[in-house]
This record gives sequence, structure tokens and C-alpha cells, in this order.
Amino acid sequence: MAARTHRLLSALLLGSLALPLHAAATAGLHMHILVLGGCTFLTPDHLVMDFGALNGGDRSISAVAPVNCTSGTRFTVRLSDGLYPAGTQRQMAQQNGSGRLPYTLVADPQSGLGNGGNIDIRLTATVRQADYANRPVGAYSDTVVLTVDP
Repeated sequence: MAARTHRLLSALLLGSLALPLHAAATAGLHMHILVLGGCTFLTPDHLVMDFGALNGGDRSISAVAPVNCTSGTRFTVRLSDGLYPAGTQRQMAQQNGSGRLPYTLVADPQSGLGNGGNIDIRLTATVRQADYANRPVGAYSDTVVLTVDP
């Protein structure tokens, strides 16, 4: 019996030596990210505002430019003076001529605080009858750059 016990203990001892001896290594992993404040337009690269045919009276038209600003981001809306300004007055240029037609364009809101959701920037353009009544007949256009600065 002693010989049998000795063989059993020897087998267990030899079997335990066949097992790999190692310890698991662990390390802490710290994650870091910097979220930058910014705004993104949610529409195509350009909007089209069309007054249509004018034949009397002042005309105002509106369009919406939706943007999404990171939560907590302060933003400011800027409109360029267009391609054909006279001082600070925006003007549309006659497509096949030299005529100019003044107009106004405003954005609302002009500034704000992003909340992570969509913000509609309403653009309103106005042409006064007194400004177009004596202009040469034809099509007029202008291009204005809309910028939302965070």
C-alpha cells in the first residue's frame, strides 16, 4: 500500500510539473478624448432663395439653414456682403447687363449656444419696390456666404 501511495504521489507531483507556471499580468488603461466645440450645416452646400418675378410691391422671402452645434458651443452667424456690394449694401447683378438691384438679408438667430440638437437659422431677404421699379428688365443674382463660427 505504501508503494502504491508513493506512486500516486509521484504521479501527481510529476503531473503538476507539466502544467505551465505563469501569473496573469494586468495594467490600467486610461481613456482620454477631447471634444471640440463646432457646428455643422445639415443641408447641402448651398441654399437657393428665389424672389420669382417681381411686378409691384416689396417682396420678402425666407429660407432655413439648419445647423447642429456641439452642446455648450457659443456660435455667431455671419453673412458676407455678397459678390456685388456697394459699401455695406448687398446688390444683385443683372445677368446680361450692368444693372444692380439692392436687397437686404438678415439671419435669425445671429448668435446662440449649441445644445447638441438642431438649430434653425432663418434667412430673410427683402427687395423693395422703390429699388427695383426703375431697374433694367432681366434676371439678377448674387452669392452670399453664410458662416457659423463656434
